Amino acid sequence: MTRSACITLAALALAGCINDDLTLYEFELRGTVSVADGLPTTGDLHLELHHAESGAGRFSYPLGQFAAFPDVGSPDAELTVTARAPIDEGNGLVVYAWLDVDGDGMLCAPGVVDEPAGLVEVDTFPAHALRFTLTLTSPCSGPEALYP
Repeated sequence: MTRSACITLAALALAGCINDDLTLYEFELRGTVSVADGLPTTGDLHLELHHAESGAGRFSYPLGQFAAFPDVGSPDAELTVTARAPIDEGNGLVVYAWLDVDGDGMLCAPGVVDEPAGLVEVDTFPAHALRFTLTLTSPCSGPEALYP
């Protein structure tokens, strides 16, 4: 067998298909996000949805993001999003939000120290209609820093 044939066979072996079924659970999430006193209150509100725990057995880990909604509105307004959670990849629901004060789409880029963030676990998940209330209290904190 020539060298190019061996390389082609190796490439085909690595590019095989995996036919796993993905089961999605659709739900509607409604709620409000407010900002704690002393923190900025204007900017684009970003929302992320995470499984409280992802993986299985000894390979489980906290938080597994499955949806992101950039610029969903502004603080103190009623929010509504429809999402699909991959139910076989984790359990629980954590809502994380942050306020993009400078409009750059990045949480606390260099020179920005006051973009408020926060999260809340929604205990009633799974359900088709869920509600949450969240107050952003922590400047420049990602979800992994806020989740126990």
